Amino acid sequence: MEHFTHVIDAMRIHPWLGVAAAAAALGIAFMLLRKPRIQRDADARLSALRRDKTDQYTKLRPPR
Repeated sequence: MEHFTHVIDAMRIHPWLGVAAAAAALGIAFMLLRKPRIQRDADARLSALRRDKTDQYTKLRPPR
């Protein structure tokens, strides 16, 4: 617990240290929560296939 008090004291003395720590935490969270490129590509391809399949039903000939 004493280690946390040293960190808090250091952030009180140097406020930019807190800003840098927050920015680093946000960057790490962004990298961990982001989908991998292969997953994003697969999702885009699946979405395109679904659009193509739905188009085939909208392009049918009208009944006589």
